[in-house]
Amino acid sequence: MSGTPSVIDADGHIVEPDACFRDFLPQKYASYAPRIVQFDDHFRYVCGDRISFRIHARPETVGAPGQTAHVTDAPIVARGADDPVGRLLDMDIDLIERAALYPTYGLMIQGVTEREPGVALCRALNDWLASYCAHDPKRLIGIATLPMTHPDDALAEARRCVEQHGFRGVWRRPERFENIAPLHDPGYDALWSYLEETDVPLGIHPGLNGVVPYSYFGDRFDNDFTAMHAAHFPVEQIMNLTTLIAFGILERHPLLRVGLLETGAVWALHYLHRLDEHLEVFGYPNADLTMRPSDYFRRQCVVSVEEVEPGLDAMLAAYPDNVVFASDYPHADGTFPGATKELLDTTLLSDAQRRAVLRDNAMNFYRLEA
Repeated sequence: MSGTPSVIDADGHIVEPDACFRDFLPQKYASYAPRIVQFDDHFRYVCGDRISFRIHARPETVGAPGQTAHVTDAPIVARGADDPVGRLLDMDIDLIERAALYPTYGLMIQGVTEREPGVALCRALNDWLASYCAHDPKRLIGIATLPMTHPDDALAEARRCVEQHGFRGVWRRPERFENIAPLHDPGYDALWSYLEETDVPLGIHPGLNGVVPYSYFGDRFDNDFTAMHAAHFPVEQIMNLTTLIAFGILERHPLLRVGLLETGAVWALHYLHRLDEHLEVFGYPNADLTMRPSDYFRRQCVVSVEEVEPGLDAMLAAYPDNVVFASDYPHADGTFPGATKELLDTTLLSDAQRRAVLRDNAMNFYRLEA
């Protein structure tokens, strides 16, 4: 492809190097740092005393786009996984002007629910990410990893990262863990209010790694990774969208913007219809709703798309401002080079829809300056 980079990547990733937790995490919490343990025919993730299911692949696949174990047994890690110079070069290839950056090993650390080490892990990751983004702060957009240990911890880290590092978003995992406050706990209202006041969005980002509680999916699918991975992402996001509506979070916080990421987009079209029907038939007893669920979504939420999904034109006809592009670079289930090509070339979308998905909606979601 050729041209001037203009696409906004609403959900890209970095792969944290050893230096992230070696240099930024206090030594007393070193045992909690996420790491890989290699076995003869598989590897496992380890985080503290948590060890994942078997992953029958090379560890390099975590940073090798399009190179799952099903495709190759010799994956090559993308140069931009932990190197901002290489990242910018690869962004140019796919005509990506700016990228919002979420973690990889950071998808695991929120499973540490002990407060002190949980907070320390997030701080270390966020400080390393700030150093990565500092290479080109306009093009590399830091998204802060929030601890899920306590609502007060999440608020404190959001405030630190927004005010000290200039991050343009915060994120958390979608699950409800045992012994921690759920998403709809009133203790989170202070965080939602802070994000409203600072005009910073919340991303909800799943990720199946085996060191964050996953027993429901493991029991249901007998630890079959492909089956768990297929179901985990949309199921968790469906439950989070339901929580945001059914417990009145979006009603009480009308300026809070939420991204339901890495799950595709078209699932929301039919599910919002279902939520609207449930308002008419049953009502939502835990929320004093003044609008239909679909109207809250239209006002405050985005979903992300990596390709031309079946029904994307219908989704955009109903919700033209609520779909953003995500590359998932450099993960194995992403595409590089060519992450943007299908959406740039498709005739399914109008030029206005293409521009909305590839640029305008993400610019608005993250409040990026032109």
